[in-house]
Amino acid sequence: ASLLKNDETKALTPVSLQKELNNLLKFNPDFAEAHYLSYLNSLRVQDVFSSTHSLLHYFDRLILTGAESKSNGDEGYGRSLRYAALNLAALHCRFGHYQQAELALQEAIRIAQESNDHVCLQHCLSWLHISQQKIFDSCVLLEHSVNKSLHFGLP
Repeated sequence: ASLLKNDETKALTPVSLQKELNNLLKFNPDFAEAHYLSYLNSLRVQDVFSSTHSLLHYFDRLILTGAESKSNGDEGYGRSLRYAALNLAALHCRFGHYQQAELALQEAIRIAQESNDHVCLQHCLSWLHISQQKIFDSCVLLEHSVNKSLHFGLP
């Protein structure tokens, strides 16, 4: 995962990495991190179906194993659900599926508003800007996004 993020040329080839991940998942299908790495690997080769499948399995396993609730105290499942919707929206944006991205963003926004998660809402606003940018120039949305990002200390 680190090599994929920092220097993709040093990482295993997509086919080799997927073969290794499939071996890991054969013995431990609930290994959430392996599903996430499979998601990243599928993004490398622009495979929309495999990347969506792996992303959904990642969040399913994260919730089922309870790993999210252990690492984030009282938020647990709600945090996983809103970030799953946000990541799904980002995935659709990357592949140019803007209508599906907006639907996933609406869900992430709804859940984040219920939880009063301003950081998630700010990420949603950023992805909303990206999806809307393809339709029209949204300078006001961008200015608002930058101001809120600065307020919450986000890059």
